[in-house]
Amino acid sequence: MKNFCYLALVMLLFACHSDKHSRFGNEDETTTGAATTTAKKKPANKKLAASVGAAVIGERVSPGTVIRSGPKGDVIATLNDYIPVHCAPAKDGWYPVSVDIDITSTEYTKPLFRKGRKLKVNGTDAGVLEKDIRLPVATNGERMWANLSGYTEKKNIRGGTVIETALINYLREHKDHREEDMQPFIRNFKLEEDKTLRPYTLYFNYESGIDDPSPLYRLVLVCQGKQLIGVIHSRPLELPGTTTRRLQRNFAIQYFSGIEKSLQEDFAGKFNKFILSVD
Repeated sequence: MKNFCYLALVMLLFACHSDKHSRFGNEDETTTGAATTTAKKKPANKKLAASVGAAVIGERVSPGTVIRSGPKGDVIATLNDYIPVHCAPAKDGWYPVSVDIDITSTEYTKPLFRKGRKLKVNGTDAGVLEKDIRLPVATNGERMWANLSGYTEKKNIRGGTVIETALINYLREHKDHREEDMQPFIRNFKLEEDKTLRPYTLYFNYESGIDDPSPLYRLVLVCQGKQLIGVIHSRPLELPGTTTRRLQRNFAIQYFSGIEKSLQEDFAGKFNKFILSVD
């Protein structure tokens, strides 16, 4: 009985420790073969999971991340560990970033926010403002928020939550490129599914919207016949063992080895026709 109690205590402590980063989605879940198991587990805290979400949508910051008015500019805010943000493509070691913070109805009508104000994202403590600032506000009828945008150093963004980096790591462990093997990755990054370009299935996310209020794709997994045949991307991506083809509107696709040339041409033609028709 004593041994059983000791074992139970050890298991409880381990569970508490391993949940540290699960609040905003653990990037480690998409980097190893263990992902297939961990990605299927339901969050223990249903209320927290509902408010923040386990999927990695956008990127996650490191503890003490500083948001500035520009590269090396004034400090606007400091964010807590694992807060979700949206990042535009990095330039010269800096990411343009954006995060929506919870606000009150009073702040919605008078959006001047004072230094020292505590920040929350979907009800979760997110950091603190470091200066007085006016922010654009919005509402969807159910909640109100203000958009805090600025710049942060590239080192402040957790690399495993950058989808391009995570995909490279994931494919190192899943070399058969089967569509079913990609499901944990698809769930973890909450990719949307589209079967418009038959016989192909696309799993995709969009660009951040920081640079363009009507963003196009950021990354697209292209599957055909239950097989991942290629990856479309708008940001730099280097996948070993692939050949690259340029597509319309500054996209590129990397086809995996062994994909027939006729299939490559067929998909590229259909995608180019589709993407040129999109506003």
